[in-house]
Amino acid sequence: MPATINKYRVFIASPSDLTEEREAISGVISELNSTYGNPNNIIIELLKWETNTAPGISTESVQDLINTDIPEYDLFIGLLWMKFGTPTRLFGSGTEEEFELAYAKFIKNPNSIQILFYFKNALPASLNDINPEQFSKVKNFKSSLGEKNILYWDFDQNEDLCRFLRAHIPARIESLKHISTLPIADIENSENNTDVFIENTIEEEYGILDYQELIEDSFSTSTHSLHAISDATNWIGKEINKKTSEINKLVEKNHNQPVSFKAQRSIYNRTAQAMNDYANRIQPEIPIYFTHFEKGIDAFSKLITIYKSDFENKNEEINEAKISLKSLIDTTPGTIKNMTEFLMSIEALPRMSKELNNARKNASDKLKDLLNRMEIAYTIATEVYKNI
Repeated sequence: MPATINKYRVFIASPSDLTEEREAISGVISELNSTYGNPNNIIIELLKWETNTAPGISTESVQDLINTDIPEYDLFIGLLWMKFGTPTRLFGSGTEEEFELAYAKFIKNPNSIQILFYFKNALPASLNDINPEQFSKVKNFKSSLGEKNILYWDFDQNEDLCRFLRAHIPARIESLKHISTLPIADIENSENNTDVFIENTIEEEYGILDYQELIEDSFSTSTHSLHAISDATNWIGKEINKKTSEINKLVEKNHNQPVSFKAQRSIYNRTAQAMNDYANRIQPEIPIYFTHFEKGIDAFSKLITIYKSDFENKNEEINEAKISLKSLIDTTPGTIKNMTEFLMSIEALPRMSKELNNARKNASDKLKDLLNRMEIAYTIATEVYKNI
């Protein structure tokens, strides 16, 4: 059957000293389309002047060409570091003008757009790259955002920005009250060859009981998958210890003389098989854990909204929910720490055979995917908690 797909457009605004960050965001958008978009029937399209504008001439300014070429968008992502940018006809820089256009759209209709702004804190490669006048403009602009009720985030490295955006873009898409009606026609579904169209959808009117059930079911499923991953991790840890003990016993039996290649290969091949089995066990659990965690957090956020908007004396329920979420948040860093240490132990294994090397990489890749999603889940939950 035809699917209803909701499309959201994301526009990036920044000066020229953040080229690497702009390129990295393209990768984040592609990743989110797979991890967040596909399960939720959402397409995220990235807009930037490099890909969405064309050469031309304007009677006013080059920035006017860019403003005209860039289509309507739902999320505005602003980035600033050392440079403020080149002044335009009306504003101190192209980035500032693009921001002001987005802000004016928000003032006109707060439900039409979300604004995310990030400032890079890292030092440049050389102090000669710092232009005091430009940097002063950046600081003044940063100060002005507070007057506009805009919450911005700071980041140090490219990886930090990407990690933030993996959490913030889905969170802000979920908070948008409208559904974009940008048309897409004749998109072929690769599995069933049916046409997919974007159209308005009416969100089901869930109530308190519905959200409570959704929270319980989602977190239960998410926790079950996490327990399955934990059980598999305990199992592979024991298997590796067994194989290590087996090698030690062989060495001892051989009076501390080198063990034959044949005996070593047998042990390492069985270790590789166990590690591949481990990777295969946790692979299907990772998206189940993350998807249902997101659903639970989203339902939790909407439940709190109903409590605040529909009731005057729901402080007790809100506090109970907040305590429950805090408990969930507090346990996550410990789990991440344990899984990170296990990943490090896997990567520290000696490269004894091609079978073991491939199995080690297989398990390592799955663990990195898990840790990435756990960090995103932690960031999302923390954001919701701070906003209660």
